[in-house]
Amino acid sequence: MINEGEIISKVFLAIDKAKGNITSFKKSISDGEYTKIKQPSTFSRLLIWKSILILDTLKISTWESKLNDSRIVFHQLIMRDDMRIPWFELDEDCQYYQTQDIKRKSSINRKSSLRGTKSLKKASFREQVSEDPLNFKKLTKEMEKHSLVNENLELLQIIILDIDRLFPGDLFFSESNNSNLLYIKKQLIEILYVWCKCNITIGYKQGFHEILGLIYKNLYMESINFDLNDPKNIKYSNEELAILSLYNKNFLCHDLFIIFNKFMLSSGILSNFYETEIKLTKSIELFNINLMKIDQFIYYTLTTKLKLDTQLWIIRYLRLLLSRELGNDMEITNLLWDKLISSQGSESKESSSRIPQLLMFITIILLIQQKMDLVTSDFSECLSLLLHYPIIQFKSPSKRDSYIKNLFKDAEKLYEKRNDDLKLYELGNKLNLKYNPSLKISMNYHKNNNDLSDTNSNNSARSSIDSASSVKKQQQQPPQNQPKNDRHEQMKFEKTRLEMKLKKKAQSLMQNGKSIENINSNDKS
Repeated sequence: MINEGEIISKVFLAIDKAKGNITSFKKSISDGEYTKIKQPSTFSRLLIWKSILILDTLKISTWESKLNDSRIVFHQLIMRDDMRIPWFELDEDCQYYQTQDIKRKSSINRKSSLRGTKSLKKASFREQVSEDPLNFKKLTKEMEKHSLVNENLELLQIIILDIDRLFPGDLFFSESNNSNLLYIKKQLIEILYVWCKCNITIGYKQGFHEILGLIYKNLYMESINFDLNDPKNIKYSNEELAILSLYNKNFLCHDLFIIFNKFMLSSGILSNFYETEIKLTKSIELFNINLMKIDQFIYYTLTTKLKLDTQLWIIRYLRLLLSRELGNDMEITNLLWDKLISSQGSESKESSSRIPQLLMFITIILLIQQKMDLVTSDFSECLSLLLHYPIIQFKSPSKRDSYIKNLFKDAEKLYEKRNDDLKLYELGNKLNLKYNPSLKISMNYHKNNNDLSDTNSNNSARSSIDSASSVKKQQQQPPQNQPKNDRHEQMKFEKTRLEMKLKKKAQSLMQNGKSIENINSNDKS
């Protein structure tokens, strides 16, 4: 376990490396320079998440006041009666059950116990009704209380159900490996419960638990038990005490609540992917438009040839921030998330759409990387591939870091040119040359005949999806004796049909894209 001296040294070195500037610190993260492999003596993921999403500065002299301001928010919330977790309403055989009259030992440290009113039971509710059947005001009030109790219990049970099946393959969340697991799960449940009670219009959505769980694990692994009032701590300077307070495990849940709230709200993840079905649908439409601009063949294969509805597979990609598509090693997801939060700008309209669109562009790049299999699969094969995206096995941590760095940089280039259709098209061609050098499919627009046609650059260029499919089939079965002229005519016919469909689809999508932009501009105004 990391000790206090190591933490202080690590933070001072990291701040010195970034010249005390939070903007330079963010850039080193997004550029892939600040990683555990490249800077083992200075790297701290806890420092990344807390400095960007809580402190927004590397000036240590301001940390104490900023931490106190953020932590008091959560402390005051958990002290409220209406935020009390109804553990006592659970079945007695539930591992989280505790009686109402017992002195509560919460998984979250409190200076004083949470005062809660006695829960209304069904029997007492019937007694209240029988006392005065004509007292309608009292009856209505008791019915509202009873309904609220049921809603709170239902919310708690849903959260427990998801937390109990959180990352089953991960050792940190394994009962056999972590004796402290029940305590950890209870903390996660409390944070989600309080957050949902503070955001009633949104409520709890499946996926919240995985995002919170992954952040929790990273923060927990670096946190330490630290008592600020211990006389031994007189040896530390004010700056050193501020650093140790940042890593204090006693305030892990306070900081996690603020980080989760800030990450979900200011990044646009919540508003674009979780808030309403309408906004989620708009996000998926925007993804389809961008896919059409960047790689027409993949778009044609998925939507026209296979008639595969994007909603069948992409919702998990977006809502879970690609945490399941990048492999079983959580460090791969951690590396991407570090870069996502480092790319988050100031509180602005552009900032709230940056991360969601980066996720969309990363998803498109992942599709391009699997292009050969996608365009040569049938419906079930393609859907299976999308729902179980092939896990990349890296030979070394440095290759893993390099992969995420390049993936993120490619996505940033697409994001920068998101309003330039021609640039997106050109970048799409470059990505195909990069990830599919043996599958060179290019579509050009000719002004003379207003038609889409194939450009045969290089001798190995393939002119249609059917030709790509033949490459895959040749690996699986012996070549068939088919007359060259007949095959040439068939390929020519298929290519022409594809080009006409793509042209019509492009026109339709461009028109829809303008409509969506108009809707969004009207909403903003």
